Amino acid sequence: MKKLVVLLGLVILGTGIGLKASAYEPWGIGIYNGTKEAMDYATPGATLGSRTGAATCRTVLGIVNWGDCSIKSAMKNGRVSRVTAADWEKKYIVVYGEKTLRVYGN
Repeated sequence: MKKLVVLLGLVILGTGIGLKASAYEPWGIGIYNGTKEAMDYATPGATLGSRTGAATCRTVLGIVNWGDCSIKSAMKNGRVSRVTAADWEKKYIVVYGEKTLRVYGN
């Protein structure tokens, strides 16, 4: 009975970690991912701007995560004072992943 409870606990824990990692950010799942995607942020009618800033976060298996990939950090890194658009770039290979936020503006 004790083995069954431990096994059930591990299955529930593994399912929870897998769902958390795949529901919002598919980090650490699969063999390779190198995608770019638009963020739901853009100023209507504005051009991309002359400056670009980037901020990167990293992960191992979607369990250990570090870095600052906030809009504020990306603006500071690119000396952007007014953001007109933003997008994501995601890369992961087996267990290691990087997510980079790029902001565009002036």
